[in-house]
Amino acid sequence: MTKKIDKEENTGSDLKRQIELFCIDRGLDKDEVLSAIEKAIAGAYRKEFGDKDYAYDANYDLETGKYNVFRVQRVVEEETESPEKEISIMEARLNDPTVSIGDELREEVSIDQEVDFGRIASQVAKQVLVYTINNMKHTKVLSKFKDRIGELVSVEIDGFRKGGYIVKLANTTGFISKENILPIDRFKPGTIVKALIVDITEDPQRGSRIILSRTDNEFVHAIIKQEVPEVEAGVVTVDKIAREAGNRSKILVSVNEDEDNGSIDPVGTILGRKNIRIINIIREISVGQQEKVDIVENQPGDLENMIADALEPAEIEKIELGKNKEGKKTAKVYCYPEEAALAVGRKGVNVRLASKLLDIIISIETMSEEQMEENSPKLIIDDFEDEE
Repeated sequence: MTKKIDKEENTGSDLKRQIELFCIDRGLDKDEVLSAIEKAIAGAYRKEFGDKDYAYDANYDLETGKYNVFRVQRVVEEETESPEKEISIMEARLNDPTVSIGDELREEVSIDQEVDFGRIASQVAKQVLVYTINNMKHTKVLSKFKDRIGELVSVEIDGFRKGGYIVKLANTTGFISKENILPIDRFKPGTIVKALIVDITEDPQRGSRIILSRTDNEFVHAIIKQEVPEVEAGVVTVDKIAREAGNRSKILVSVNEDEDNGSIDPVGTILGRKNIRIINIIREISVGQQEKVDIVENQPGDLENMIADALEPAEIEKIELGKNKEGKKTAKVYCYPEEAALAVGRKGVNVRLASKLLDIIISIETMSEEQMEENSPKLIIDDFEDEE
């Protein structure tokens, strides 16, 4: 037989008032706060007076400020190797024929009256209350961002920590890791930058985090939607993006077939009058406008023209389409020596991104005017397939 725990009325009333005030003043859910307090009381008992092999639970009465501590066993089908925390259904029904598998049996614990557990429980509960409030506020803020994954936001740089930048976002903080910033990104505290919300992580050590990125392809897409109303409205569509963040991006665009937009030039729409839109896009994407952005019109019926556009600023003389042994599309692209370097790009980035954008293996072959007339090209770059 168990007996009621003797509790300090003044301590309980004091804790009760604190909980009520915190819930009212900070707009917190009372039930969630109470649950955290009960876990704290049960944890305090287990640590100070209980058996660490057992599971404990507690009830806290907000009206009276009183609490009870229980030892908990879960009902399982057969005998268990953890009798401290589990009990077989057969044994459990000896005391209560109505129990079922999965139920929890709670036995109220008795406490030595000389032990001032009320004071210890109150202290622990007060400590965890502050932590719980901060964590609940953080969790509530984060829950609002779960539906905003993929959204472009402006954030304020708070400072650099090991592994990336901590940023201020609404009433919480976010994180942009080194992998999610451009090689040229160098930010001072207080700087406002654009980034894409890509994930909400749960980390027991560091807590929940909003993860942001400036290298994700969708970051570029979101910037374009922000700067080009026709993309936001769905009149012009961004079909694909091939990007090496901080270096170059190639964007495949088309006009929405469901609209009567035959007179709209999708490339010109993105570029804007006097290229003002593309200038703003590049400015938002990279510090110092160092990342180049190429816009290519999606022309499924004219692959050769798409390849030539994707390899700009190089001028292409001739393109031969084919397939390799695996059945993948290939293109031999012929140009003069002075244009070959432009087609390939620095460290091969131009032809590599063109290949990725159009999902085709591109090889660059160069020739002199005499060789062009004799149709005997010299291969200089081959098999620029998408590098994963």
